[in-house]
Amino acid sequence: MGAPEHPGESEQAGNLLSAGRRLLASVWDHAGIRLELLSLEAAEERDRLLGALAAIVAIVVFIGIALAFAGISALLAAWESPNRVAVAASIASGFAVAAAVGWFILKHLLAQATPLFRHSLAEWRRDVADLRAHVETET
Repeated sequence: MGAPEHPGESEQAGNLLSAGRRLLASVWDHAGIRLELLSLEAAEERDRLLGALAAIVAIVVFIGIALAFAGISALLAAWESPNRVAVAASIASGFAVAAAVGWFILKHLLAQATPLFRHSLAEWRRDVADLRAHVETET
């Protein structure tokens, strides 16, 4: 039981164990690199979304103020005319149409979201393909 049955059997087992350790170390290194890339992409995506959100808020606020003053100006211009009720209704209708258009644009933009972590996923797929090719060449 102390000596191997076939000569070189312990050397083969040692080589297999060594190859397994190298493979495990390589997979561990790749996983660490991929997690680092994933965290960088998450931070970039968060910064991009916060910047976009700030821009959207500013745009909405300033457009709302501009439209409100435009509506007030139109009402003031039509105040002494018999059409002031029609002007007020037109302004309200215009705001409603603008809100509906904005809603449909928002739905369209949200439906076209970019794939999150596309670089990490591409690298992961490339690593899997490389590992498969490496394993197939060793067998």
